[in-house]
Amino acid sequence: MILQLLQFGIGLALLVYGADAFVRGAGTIALRMGVSRLVVGMTLVGFGTSLPELSINLTAAINGRLDIAVGNVVGSNIANVGLILGVSALLTPLIIHVRLLRLEIPLLLLTSLALWLLGMDGRLNPVEGGLLMLGFVGLMMVIGFGSRTEPQIVEAELEHTDSAPHALWKDIARIGLGFVLLLVASQMMVGAAVELARMWGMSELTIGLTIVAIGTSLPELAASSVAAWRGDSDIAVGNVLGSNLFNILLVLGATAVIAPIPVSPSLIRYEIPLMFLFAAALYPLAFGDNRIYRKGGALLLIAFVGFIAWQVMQPQGV
Repeated sequence: MILQLLQFGIGLALLVYGADAFVRGAGTIALRMGVSRLVVGMTLVGFGTSLPELSINLTAAINGRLDIAVGNVVGSNIANVGLILGVSALLTPLIIHVRLLRLEIPLLLLTSLALWLLGMDGRLNPVEGGLLMLGFVGLMMVIGFGSRTEPQIVEAELEHTDSAPHALWKDIARIGLGFVLLLVASQMMVGAAVELARMWGMSELTIGLTIVAIGTSLPELAASSVAAWRGDSDIAVGNVLGSNLFNILLVLGATAVIAPIPVSPSLIRYEIPLMFLFAAALYPLAFGDNRIYRKGGALLLIAFVGFIAWQVMQPQGV
């Protein structure tokens, strides 16, 4: 077991480093090609935080581990709200921008509802995956238009992008290195997760909903916690909501295009509705002055811990 946990941890570290290298290289090349800094910044927000989930899911789909793939997305979206926003709100009260309440959160709720309806027949087929990816294209258009009104958020995100002049080959090498690391790390994490599921008597779906989901959410946890501590709560909340939208539309959509994804009855009855409720809970928690205070953060964190405990303790087969 120690060997599998070590393999999972090393894979996670490589995944985070690979995603960072890939996004930095791609962002710098896009800027060289004359793409607007605003568009690049807003794109990096969502794509960069969802790249670990995308890499894990595509690897799981190719290897036929589809329960891990769907569990990873649903579990990550629950972790993003319960764990990440919970911890961030404990550090400092989070301001929920009016735009998030009027646009991003309703879009996330509608997207979660669409996933629930599409999965009612027990699977997501390639056509339905294509529909989700069309929704992703629409989301990118919304981001492109919305970026014009969010210059401060974008500039803060771009602080993490290396804009110093250097040779083009370094950016290409960075993309290549990131891509290779993503492939290697994803194989390591999926392989370790499968072995841990067998050793612990847990289903691959539960492993995806818990260990893999928390692991792929760690980059968002670090970024959002630091942003909240610095007082940039728009970035902390925006990263989470953007990542959740990308996870459903891009990550699950691309996975379903590769191979039909089985959607277990448990997901339809419990986990996907819980994912919806975690996002919907942001409205009552922010009611009044559009802030989530430490008490609200504690409630989110307690709810997430309860979700993990329930997943681990319930009887299940591998």
